[in-house]
Amino acid sequence: MHARIAIAANALDTSGLPSPVANLVHRAAAEGVAVHGRLVFGSNQEASELVAAIRQGAALPQDARNRWIEVLTHLRKTNRITVRKPDAPALASIRALDDLRLHWGAATDVAVVAAEVGEVLRAAADAGHRPEVATAATLDDCRVIRRIRSLAEDATAAYGSDRERFWSDVLEPLATGARQVTIVDRYLFQSLWDLDSGKYWTRRWRGEHLSWLLQRIDSVADSGAEVRLVGAWNPGEYSAMTATSTADALKAVWAPTGAGRLAKVTVTLASPARVVDFPHDRHIRFSTGAALMLGAGFDRLRANTVWDQDGLNWQYRWSPGAIREVEAREQRALALPHTEAAVYR
Repeated sequence: MHARIAIAANALDTSGLPSPVANLVHRAAAEGVAVHGRLVFGSNQEASELVAAIRQGAALPQDARNRWIEVLTHLRKTNRITVRKPDAPALASIRALDDLRLHWGAATDVAVVAAEVGEVLRAAADAGHRPEVATAATLDDCRVIRRIRSLAEDATAAYGSDRERFWSDVLEPLATGARQVTIVDRYLFQSLWDLDSGKYWTRRWRGEHLSWLLQRIDSVADSGAEVRLVGAWNPGEYSAMTATSTADALKAVWAPTGAGRLAKVTVTLASPARVVDFPHDRHIRFSTGAALMLGAGFDRLRANTVWDQDGLNWQYRWSPGAIREVEAREQRALALPHTEAAVYR
């Protein structure tokens, strides 16, 4: 769950605060951006000005400077920095509320401005308009960040809730700009196999979850992105469904659009000797630096609304250590005997 955050080049000036207090302010703001943010700049020049203010300006204590440099490096690595095209007026130049809404309202969720400007523009937040206005000191507790934290804490798509809401609130912000997406679920392909073989219980289905997920990832991922789908072969009930036939079945229900972003989609079918050899918990990991762990299967997103009475529960993973653990689970699955087939490339 990432919010679009724009930071004016002069917004991080905390020279009026004692260094210990300034460090606390920057630590909270930088962590909020690292965990829940995607930076948006109005131009390359604006991006350069913020980088210069962080690296060379006298308005930040050294500890804060180091932390912001780490955050910028992380966001660049995870493709969570966007420069608008065409250029937009620099956020630091905005002084009127109408101008803020006109030039930045559709492009960002939070505008972080200098403290003195924030007092003038704060009516944007009070009126509930986008973008919400924050300063370095208030970013960590702004309405947008609080909402994302609440989503991560509740971590439930309730029974009967709209899967499109789950996509827009939870998955889409993480998929946006992703260069790689990996989904691991032992039973990932079972609904597809049921549809392909014409099982009687599929007669009222209007589709399944994989084509729905791929269609939406295809619309927001980075150009040339890759998706790997990892499941387990079921030789007892679906012995004929190899990686190749599974890829063919997926092609029958999904194809990328002409304007799509995906360059490659791969089906991987692992053949564990024992049930415990394949990771139990399901997950979807995005190269934007986040993952969702699910105790139940992605097939709960098969219908327009979450059909299981227990809903869909997840855990949000974002720290480097947690992401390494998720990647280790993927490698454990891929180390098993497996076959692969390309759905699209």
